[in-house]
Amino acid sequence: MGFTRRTPRGWMAGAAIIALSSVAQAQTAPPSPPVGTDQAAATADSTPAPGEDIVVTGSRIARPDYQAPNPIVSLNEADLRRSGNTNITTFLQRVPALTNSVDNTRAAGNAQADGAFGQVGLNLLDLRGLGPNRTLVLVDGRRHVAGQPNTAAVDINSIPTDLVQRVDVLTGAASAVYGADGVSGVVNFVMRRDFEGVAARAQMGVSERGDAANRFASIIAGHNFAGGRANLTLAYEYNEDQPLANDDRDYLRLDQRQYFVNLDNYDPTRAGSYQVGPVGNLRYPYGSNQGYITIGDQTFRGDGAIYTPGRFLQNDGYSIGGDDTPVAGYIGDILPATRRHAVNALAKFDASDAFKVSLEGKFVETTVRTFGGFSGNYPATIALDNPFIPATILNAARAAGLTSIDVSRNNFDLPRRGEEDRRRTWRGVVDISGRLTEHASYDVYYTYGRTEVRATKLNDRLADRFTNALDAVSLNGQIVCRSATARAAGCIPVNTFGGNTVNPASFGYYLSNPVSNATVDQHVVNASLTGDFGQFFTLPGGAIEFAVGGEYRRESSRFTPAQSLVDNLFYQYDEYIIPTPSSGKFDVKEAFGELNAPLLKDVPFANILSFGAAGRFSDYSTIGSTRAYSFNAIWAPIASISFRGSYGRSVRAPNIGELFQPVTGTSNFFNDPCYVANRSQGTSFRDANCRALIAASGGNQATFTAVNNPNATIFIPGTQSGNAGLRPEVARTWTAGVVLRPAFIPGLSISADWYDIRLTDAINTPDANTVATLCVDQPSLDNAFCQSITRQRGTGFINGFTVQPQNVAAFRTAGLEVNANYRFSIGAAGDVDLRFVGGYLDKLEQIATPGAAIENNVDQVFRPQWNFNVSPTWTIGALTLNYNLRWQDGVRRFGRIQTDGNASYVDPQYFRYKELWQHDVQAQIAAGERFDFYLGVNNIGDQKPDIGFSTNVPISPVGRYYYTGVRVRFGKR
Repeated sequence: MGFTRRTPRGWMAGAAIIALSSVAQAQTAPPSPPVGTDQAAATADSTPAPGEDIVVTGSRIARPDYQAPNPIVSLNEADLRRSGNTNITTFLQRVPALTNSVDNTRAAGNAQADGAFGQVGLNLLDLRGLGPNRTLVLVDGRRHVAGQPNTAAVDINSIPTDLVQRVDVLTGAASAVYGADGVSGVVNFVMRRDFEGVAARAQMGVSERGDAANRFASIIAGHNFAGGRANLTLAYEYNEDQPLANDDRDYLRLDQRQYFVNLDNYDPTRAGSYQVGPVGNLRYPYGSNQGYITIGDQTFRGDGAIYTPGRFLQNDGYSIGGDDTPVAGYIGDILPATRRHAVNALAKFDASDAFKVSLEGKFVETTVRTFGGFSGNYPATIALDNPFIPATILNAARAAGLTSIDVSRNNFDLPRRGEEDRRRTWRGVVDISGRLTEHASYDVYYTYGRTEVRATKLNDRLADRFTNALDAVSLNGQIVCRSATARAAGCIPVNTFGGNTVNPASFGYYLSNPVSNATVDQHVVNASLTGDFGQFFTLPGGAIEFAVGGEYRRESSRFTPAQSLVDNLFYQYDEYIIPTPSSGKFDVKEAFGELNAPLLKDVPFANILSFGAAGRFSDYSTIGSTRAYSFNAIWAPIASISFRGSYGRSVRAPNIGELFQPVTGTSNFFNDPCYVANRSQGTSFRDANCRALIAASGGNQATFTAVNNPNATIFIPGTQSGNAGLRPEVARTWTAGVVLRPAFIPGLSISADWYDIRLTDAINTPDANTVATLCVDQPSLDNAFCQSITRQRGTGFINGFTVQPQNVAAFRTAGLEVNANYRFSIGAAGDVDLRFVGGYLDKLEQIATPGAAIENNVDQVFRPQWNFNVSPTWTIGALTLNYNLRWQDGVRRFGRIQTDGNASYVDPQYFRYKELWQHDVQAQIAAGERFDFYLGVNNIGDQKPDIGFSTNVPISPVGRYYYTGVRVRFGKR
């Protein structure tokens, strides 16, 4: 088979015209061992049984996994179980390529963007730090419906933990084999099937401090019948995680937290003077949780006392101490409350070798709740006949001739704002496959997936009702709401004067929980023809193998916000984005082909020599046609050593949200990069660009600071939208590696692979602050980002913005990954299984827009330069002991733009976050053939997160964690 140029725009596999369609994975995964056997022993060894080939992720052609042309890291169910994690994403973060993945600690509290919907508790995999939208997640080689509306991102919560048999993490050009979205690689979940018997597991865990509890239970029952030609397997799984609030940790609470800010009195010519440093008791100025009232030249606290302002940081816009609002009060949860139910059914019937039918059905419901910051009034206008006004404030207002006063207040005595998301995922697969001849097999399947998201905003204040509650008067000796209609509806007055004055009985009248809904649908139909040309001819290394086919896929997404949100019925900044109903859809028709040519085998200097190629042509209803291709080679001069490499072109089509998101109102708090104190913290272009911008707006360069900006603490209005003119992203990837399986050390395998990914035409949707920064950090102000920021005439302060995705970015990442396994026996002392996975990140570069400076993101938060995971397991008789060490080097707190060439930017002791040294241990005892009991401790050293805004860089804030569990198995061996 070869590739034929069909049009100037694309490639397609010539053999695809005789194919039926593509298959996500040509054969099913290797069957699980019978119940009662040691699953670890059955799956941990990468060498297949004699005569048994497996389908390797990254190829649709069955071959032994040590002949995989691309670097693959595989972790099996035993690895997952020994980790003590019931959250799969947390477990997978130990893989160097997945350290930037989003787990529960990054999907809770203030980590949720204001105005976002349906994203609470999402678990998203991020390969190589290029973003979840560039990571293709598959289940048994097939696409899975997205969990996040408007995207293709799969919520890993929808994958049942105890049905996972193996997880393959692949770096390489995957688009030619699997289609779009895999420009950084593929994560493929291989699920258990053909189960015989009953197996159950229960686990409970709790932190050393008695919180963050986890409860997990699963049961799997399967039965073979019709002489072993048919099987029915049913599985149910339940998982519950208790929430954890920031204030549940004494080292994270208000009185302990420290933040890095621009310091006053910085003098770069004075030794020991640093521009940025840590401070405690950081505050938001011009507001208080007790109330902030200015009358003439006097400022009062809400309780009537004279207001004591904090020490204002002239170069940063924050304050320290005083009556100002503490920043640390807004962190909220650092773990959400999660509850998950998962039901799976799998059935198959092999009528003959030529006709096999399998069915899969899944339903998963995940409910996640989290709370973030407090609401605020900025300001609320109060009439002078309000009986809650303290006498000192009332007298000052009357003396000033006022009829009302304005009270700015952060409402720490109202419930925190939050969100509860319920996700329901349905997925079904119908697959028909069989062998046509000894040299050809077919596979046809249809997959349908649907995700329904119900996003409930918690504790938003209805504007008219909260205003009614603020407007209190005295009536017949009682303080009541002024409006009789409001009183009849249950209005209870709100006292906004003081720090803990709001009556909780008032909440029911004005607090509302608006419900928005979203739906994602996915249909995939594909078919394939796989086999070899052995009936016609063979090469010295064997028959040429092929896989050809095509695929039809249709995806749609719809978002229906609560009407009360659309109508903007909520008080001031309870919702920063006024959502707009949206919908979008696309379909794509694809054809692909793949070849593997074994040129030589079992000859001198060529134990194996093979070449492979794959190509895919896609026709999208939205962007037109795309093409992807890859080439690979494997050479093993002797059986113990093999060299492998690949090169390919991958594509990612823009997703539904990037294309179809309608224009939506939003707002954003800006830390303007052009403030005088910020001009030295960017590229060499920033200062001159800022001067030009402010001069063109008529602003005063000397006084262009946060303290002189009346909008410095106000959310600036703007818009966000999709972009129908987007083009597909294109990635060019090459890998090169070596695999060692020395015959003189049985059980040892070592692989080392270098990868290099270059992404162009990358779709970038920066937040508003990033847009402002990118505008002035470019060589010229003539760029797409400056066009998205507006500044006020006469002052130059930012007064508006527009955010939309654009094909403006480029990325490059490169590095080394090492994967080692060593299994050996020490006789009567038992067996040892040693696993090591390590990574070195050489490059992770971003170019924000053509011609811009290269931004080096290596050694940044969640992107360590060095990291590894080592996990030895020792089994002696009924006892199995496992130790796991997860290590990452301490990453930089600050970007290179700020620190390069500025030795006095920060004290060297604060330059980096602490290294991660997480030690986990587990002991398991097999009580006969049916029962296993285990217990473990994660983070046995109780390592705590470092100071700063982040609470998990890279160390979990949970602390030392204990768990225990039991497994039960009944059935045939």
